[in-house]
Amino acid sequence: MSAQQNGASPESPIQVPLPPSPAQSVGVNESPFSRRTTSQPVDAVGKAEEKKGPTLEKSWEKLMAEVVKYDDEMARNWKEDIDTLLVFAGLFSAVITAFAIESYQWLSEDPADTTVMLLAQISMQLNASLIALPERPQFEPDASSIRINCFWFLSLIFSLTSALFGLLCKQWLREHQRDPPTRTPGEALALRQLRRDSLEKWGVPSFLSALPILLEVALLLFFVGILDLLWNRHRTPFVLCFIAVTSSAGLYFGTSFLPTLTVPGDQWRYIVSWKFNELSYQFICPYKSPQAWVMYRLSCRVIRPLLKIQSFNDLLRRWFPSLFDHIAEPASDWSSFDLRVIREFDRRPVVFSDSFHLEVYELRALEWAAGIFRDSPSIIPHLQNVLGTISPAATMSAVFGDWNSTMWRDVEKSDVDLRLRDLETFQARDWFVSLAPRPAIWDSALYSSGRIKPLFCHLYWLEMASRTDLSEDEVGYLVTSMESQQASLQRSTGLRFVLPFPVAEKLWTHPNPQVQEKSLRLLPFFKDAFSAHPLGYDEVRHNDERSAFVSALTRHLNRTDCTSCLLKSNQGHEFIRFVYDQVISRQLYEPPWDAVETRRLMSSLEMDSGDSTTVEG
Repeated sequence: MSAQQNGASPESPIQVPLPPSPAQSVGVNESPFSRRTTSQPVDAVGKAEEKKGPTLEKSWEKLMAEVVKYDDEMARNWKEDIDTLLVFAGLFSAVITAFAIESYQWLSEDPADTTVMLLAQISMQLNASLIALPERPQFEPDASSIRINCFWFLSLIFSLTSALFGLLCKQWLREHQRDPPTRTPGEALALRQLRRDSLEKWGVPSFLSALPILLEVALLLFFVGILDLLWNRHRTPFVLCFIAVTSSAGLYFGTSFLPTLTVPGDQWRYIVSWKFNELSYQFICPYKSPQAWVMYRLSCRVIRPLLKIQSFNDLLRRWFPSLFDHIAEPASDWSSFDLRVIREFDRRPVVFSDSFHLEVYELRALEWAAGIFRDSPSIIPHLQNVLGTISPAATMSAVFGDWNSTMWRDVEKSDVDLRLRDLETFQARDWFVSLAPRPAIWDSALYSSGRIKPLFCHLYWLEMASRTDLSEDEVGYLVTSMESQQASLQRSTGLRFVLPFPVAEKLWTHPNPQVQEKSLRLLPFFKDAFSAHPLGYDEVRHNDERSAFVSALTRHLNRTDCTSCLLKSNQGHEFIRFVYDQVISRQLYEPPWDAVETRRLMSSLEMDSGDSTTVEG
């Protein structure tokens, strides 16, 4: 049903969000492009079990196994941190002790000095000197010695304290993991939940996170004591050590603040405002530590009340939009922080009920896996199964990095399987397409800034064009979207043809005649791309693009399963004649590498051009 039939004005792609979650059910009109979850393949045993249903005993067993696995992993991570802390605390305490043994002597009078003073007095008395003996001054340690001892002994105490409480925490965790006999599985589950809630209530996770911070404070105090010592001894070693200590401290505090300062933001604002060039593959700062988490949570708590001040709210939203998103909705832990980055790219994407789901991070992972394991025969079948759960167009362009196939052909799953098994055979099917120029930015990985936008635009347009219930107004919005992005895509890719031919092909053969007629608005885009190139553009490169377009157009016109509107309209006839004249005038029929294929294309194109002339006559 169109937007007009609903009684509401149709929404533009500028205002309409992109698709729902992958868990949404598949609609009747769902296109073959629509996103499917990666967990669809199910073996026969799994299907039989799902149909029969697991027993209650197996369900409890499975649930308890997952709960135990979660608890054990959490406790294991804590124990590993404590073990590392104990090793460092032991070594560090030994180092501090060596310094403290020497420094504590500065707080009392040196016996050697006392001996010298007494000997001087005895000598003067034996010489019967008439000079009055000076009164012996009472010893007082200098301020520097007092400060240095304070720093180093505090450092030693903090180090040993962190080790002490590390041992206590290991004892607490041992009791937390103790698994006593219980009457029922439900009682065992309740016991584990009680212990887990009690850990949170009594602040054990926070206590464990504070232990490394206590040890780091001890290290900082030790450094301060060294600087104080060198300041009173000699300036040269002081300067060198000061530079080293400040650099280390700067890196420490920098790594503590960077996860907060570089939080990835919500890209939804760029999608709904049609700023596809702002979309990017966002990274997460890996400097995750207890002190970094403290900084993140503290920043959220301190800044959140300030958002009530409108000027501060506007300032933060404008200059630090990513931080603003997290302050409004802070993450609960580092894991949810990471998952939030992956899911934010597609948050609430709803254009149509079966609209596509562009999971860039999953595509990037599959791109890496395909590149690493493509020469492993044992992995190829599994890659085929996994890649079969996502759109063939997304697989070809994002996972394989094959822009040309997605640009000039309507890619199917069989194409993906063939390319994965035999690349040479796949390329030999159409050399015009295989040898067409690639975008300037397509040799880089998917996370490069230039690849996200064309990927998003192409898959978005393909999804819209694949709808069988597409209305005339929606076609108009689709064409407007292409018109607004064409120049930008040409600049970023270094190509003249940037609108995917499969999009035009789907519209030109759409079951709705009104959609076909409306889609003729795409012809000026291809005419402009086919015409003379701007200054500085390589003519040979442009001719290769033109040849790929002619190959795709000829294949489209020769389809027997449907008839293109280009063959049924005057505008289409004029366009075919235009392409034919361009091929003749630019001598595109003489590529040295495939004369047979060129003659076949020219013969077909000439036939279509002649038919259109007859119709017009």
